[in-house]
Amino acid sequence: MLFRFAAPIVTVLSLCQSAFGLPFIAPRGTRDNSTPLRNVAYVQTFTDSSGNFLDLTQLVTQNTGVTHVILSSLHLDSPTEIHLNDNDIGSSYWDPLWPMVQTLQSSGVKVMLMMGGAARGSYVNLANNFDTYYPILLQILQDHNLDGFDFDVEENVALSVLLRLAQQFDADLGTDFILTAAPVASALRNGGNLNNVSWPDLDAAAASSVRPNGKLFNWYNAQFYEGWGTPNESSYESIINYGWDPSRIVMGTIVSAKAGSGWTPLSTLATDISAIRAKYPNFGGVFGWEYGVAGLSDGVSPVGWEAAIGEDLAS
Repeated sequence: MLFRFAAPIVTVLSLCQSAFGLPFIAPRGTRDNSTPLRNVAYVQTFTDSSGNFLDLTQLVTQNTGVTHVILSSLHLDSPTEIHLNDNDIGSSYWDPLWPMVQTLQSSGVKVMLMMGGAARGSYVNLANNFDTYYPILLQILQDHNLDGFDFDVEENVALSVLLRLAQQFDADLGTDFILTAAPVASALRNGGNLNNVSWPDLDAAAASSVRPNGKLFNWYNAQFYEGWGTPNESSYESIINYGWDPSRIVMGTIVSAKAGSGWTPLSTLATDISAIRAKYPNFGGVFGWEYGVAGLSDGVSPVGWEAAIGEDLAS
């Protein structure tokens, strides 16, 4: 994704704009992880301008229709320095976060952990010292009862390393554990890329006879922004025409101009989502990067932005 440092820059706007009447979210454990029309929220900014944690439980209490929350970004800086953004993931700094994770999960939302992004080094460190870092990763996921892991690879790394990591997660955490990756959209057709990985080749190699679609990776959170694609029908279609199943391609968008380049207004997204759904009934859904600054350019709160996307997907 775009940046590592998530300074407390968010002032939470009025929540009254987010009272959309969306469908009830199924209880945890009943949602098929391969089901399309996912509404995925990446969260990297966890605090407001005063340093107070954002209330992520509003994603369910405000009935946004969010199906998956991806905590971002984990960094393997050294065996004794494992950071979620700028703070050690084991420190008391994160104490307010984990009860919110449990609340989201009890309401049916799957909560995952993303590793990587623009701050490089984690996958290279893993490649060089897999037997050191993998047990640490596994322990983090188990300690916090997380539902999945997202590979955001923005550095050169051997395909075999990513395949080994996916296979090991599958062996240790089971077929219900969600595995996703977040390549830039053009990389899914072997175009422009942020790494040296051929994602079509990795997907072909990452086979499983017992996981959804016969694949280790449940789906791909493709970045349709920053010049790597546009969150619209034609750009999405170019990926599907390369041979990808629409149910496995979640279309990623920038949530505001604050989050990076390539921002698309909610009104335009609504039109594009409707067109894509009409063409691909098994459309994989939408993700937004990233929750803490969502809606700033549309004049709505982060939870209001997510609810608007939820309404587009539900209508």
